[in-house]
Amino acid sequence: VFEAVISWINYEKESRLEHMAKLMEHVRLPLLPRDYLVQTVEEEALIKNNNTCKDFLIEAMKYHLLPLDQRQLIKNPRTKPRTPVSLPKVMIVVGGQAPKAIRSVECYDFEEERWDQVAELPSRRCRAGVVFMAGNVYAVGGFNGSLRVRTVDVYDGVKDQWTSIASMQERRSTLGAAVLNDLLYAVGGFDGSTGLASVEAYSYKTNEWFFVAPMNTRRSSVGVGVVE
Repeated sequence: VFEAVISWINYEKESRLEHMAKLMEHVRLPLLPRDYLVQTVEEEALIKNNNTCKDFLIEAMKYHLLPLDQRQLIKNPRTKPRTPVSLPKVMIVVGGQAPKAIRSVECYDFEEERWDQVAELPSRRCRAGVVFMAGNVYAVGGFNGSLRVRTVDVYDGVKDQWTSIASMQERRSTLGAAVLNDLLYAVGGFDGSTGLASVEAYSYKTNEWFFVAPMNTRRSSVGVGVVE
């Protein structure tokens, strides 16, 4: 954002220079790396020649000198991390048991503090793996009330619509599911008779599931998390 402002001013310097301070007021200089502030921002002639912009740079330097617990004392638009404004953050709750497997899907809007019903699943499902990947919500495997299933359904929040995609190789309920490097992993689970050690991965680019190395131990009701 800083570089965009500098480029815009330099493109028509004479007419645009007057806007420099007003634009820099909205650039999050305190959240830039310290090295970048010293080597790039401080060396920029447009900053050096504007007293207001120099004040913004000093503010950023002070921010970096403060201990982490004291940084929160500097409260202004430049120290508040950017958040996406295009879509509100929501929580999706998919299927479940009430008392049998259900198709219901609910959405909680954090801004409105309200629950809404959204499009139902194509089929009953509980104990599924649920992940968010590439802008969509995936419901993976689960139990339909009589069988453990291989099916996978994808929710498009813009269209409020579920679509069925390629099924897994194995039936899995109470599985672990996680996304790593654009691949969705289905880990372990229960196929109706035994816990599973097998693991498979899904590529949304090819719409294919493929086995990867199995675990050393069979696991159902397994938790899965991604670290780095």
